[in-house]
Amino acid sequence: MVAIAGSFQSELNEMEKVMNTEIRFKSFSIGDLFDLRMNNLDKYLCPALALAVGNMSGQKGKKMIDLASIIQYVFLAHHIHAQVTDGNLTDPERQYPVLVGDFMFGQTFSKLCKSNLFSYSDQFVRLIKTINEGIVMRWKLKNKTILLKDYRVILGKERASLTALAGKVAAEVSGLQEHHVKKIEEFGYYIGMAWAAWEDSIYTSLVQEYLTKAKGTIAELKDHIYIKPLQELYEFFYQEINVNTVLAGIQ
Repeated sequence: MVAIAGSFQSELNEMEKVMNTEIRFKSFSIGDLFDLRMNNLDKYLCPALALAVGNMSGQKGKKMIDLASIIQYVFLAHHIHAQVTDGNLTDPERQYPVLVGDFMFGQTFSKLCKSNLFSYSDQFVRLIKTINEGIVMRWKLKNKTILLKDYRVILGKERASLTALAGKVAAEVSGLQEHHVKKIEEFGYYIGMAWAAWEDSIYTSLVQEYLTKAKGTIAELKDHIYIKPLQELYEFFYQEINVNTVLAGIQ
């Protein structure tokens, strides 16, 4: 388990344990069934965002851990579905990630019900629709030069929609004021855009653009709410993209 931040590290550890229990098939874990190539951002950024927001208002415990795992299930479903490529795959090889990804989506809604968060189910349905719209848009533009304006739309739908909703729902569950909810949703969107742009390495200037916007949002919240957990999350993200960029250069 990577060390992220002292203020919500224990909750992140607990969330990971819970998810490992929930997604076991008999004696197999998800890692045994599917080779998930994930870096620390893939593993922890989405749930850490939800937990960081909860810590900002002092909301800790099972409900926030459940929400963090719900967010991560959506990410995992999309991440696993993305393993289906245009390569020379057999039908079973192509079908397998689809079935496992669908199982993750099922876990999302099962947990929404069990955690008494079902009132947010419509938002998660819309989120999945939005992510799929981004995937379809990217697919239609494959083998073409993607214009910057279209690329922003794709990243906003595929990834930033998820991190934005993670921030928004976590802020609402934590009982934060509406204007703070909007700012945290904004922060989540900016982090998601920077993350996706860094991952794709197409328009790399977007990484710094959205990092600057995320940092600006933290500064706007500074005089009104406890922001240390959000700062910790930002620092974790910044460190990870720089470490991985250096490692990629070495290789």
